[in-house]
Amino acid sequence: MGYLLRTAARVAMFSVLAWSIPFLACSGPPGRDAVHRLPASYNFAFYDTYPEAARSFYAAHFAHFGVYEVLLRHGPSADVEMERLRGEILHYVTDPPKFEPPAEIIAPNWSKQAWETGQSMDWTHMLHSQLYDILTDDRVVEKRQAGERAIAYYLSEPESAFSTRGYGHRWMEGGGAWAGAFRERYPEVNGILWAYHWHHAAIYEALMEEDPDARRRELDRVVTVFEDSLLVNPPRVMPLTAEVAPRFSRMFPAAAHVFDNLHMMHDVTNDIMADPGLSRGEQAAEIERLRRRMTFGGQDTIVAPAMPMGDGHEMGGGSARVPTRLPDGSWLPQGHPDAREASMDELMAPLRPGGADDDPADDSAAGEIPHGGHP
Repeated sequence: MGYLLRTAARVAMFSVLAWSIPFLACSGPPGRDAVHRLPASYNFAFYDTYPEAARSFYAAHFAHFGVYEVLLRHGPSADVEMERLRGEILHYVTDPPKFEPPAEIIAPNWSKQAWETGQSMDWTHMLHSQLYDILTDDRVVEKRQAGERAIAYYLSEPESAFSTRGYGHRWMEGGGAWAGAFRERYPEVNGILWAYHWHHAAIYEALMEEDPDARRRELDRVVTVFEDSLLVNPPRVMPLTAEVAPRFSRMFPAAAHVFDNLHMMHDVTNDIMADPGLSRGEQAAEIERLRRRMTFGGQDTIVAPAMPMGDGHEMGGGSARVPTRLPDGSWLPQGHPDAREASMDELMAPLRPGGADDDPADDSAAGEIPHGGHP
């Protein structure tokens, strides 16, 4: 994949020109050189300041890569193994390790099969970490400037970085027969993953509080709501960043789209791995095909970090269309342009004060939505 270590001079250049550099297709076997996070004084501020909130993410990464490894080793019909994994994930939720284990340890075989995808995911997790750090460190006064510099650095690996365009839920249904395979067979594990997608975005919104005491209270509330509400009643729609973290998404719209595309890629990979009709080689090829469709280097329009998307791809809006039953009993899939659009109240309920105890939005007018978010 051609990862390179950058010098400080290159970083400064990328902060200005990242969105205008030419993009070259990769050739030959994928490289496996390490690439390091942008050097900065704020690095690891989130973990150092809010270790409980930082460690609350570890079960999410363990869950994603653990699912891939179980499906690779045991095949799509891995009910017993998946249930065992679910128990391990929930154990990590309540008792996370001090440091996060890398993907190569959680999923050693899958990491060999889908190396490029694993690297794209880890590279984006690194951007996640740096933006958390920037919002945490009160020494960083110009947070937008620092965040855009980190985003530009991330985009300087255009064949690994995910697109800055907002594609909504279409990626989840954009392949073939595999679409929805995982969440249909393993709705309980899928619910944990979607709850964590909410968790990631909700942490961003909590960090937007300027007062440190208010910030800590909001972080504590997010973790509590996640454990007491989201894990008990998981989202029935894969949450999008702008709908959970509107203030963060207005400050960093490109990053919000990048993170949505990362989460879509996690779900797409689950579905491909759970399709019984695909061989291991076909799984690897399909995962890589979808990853390449989602990269920054391959997107149809290059967008600078702080620019609005336009062309119908604005933040929020009509992106959260959920499975909808038609009068004849058939279903419109998630993302279909004629499917019901989930209301902001429905998507934001867990973030409202007292939202964890509120009744879910009434969707009877649009038809029943099955548990797990897919017909």
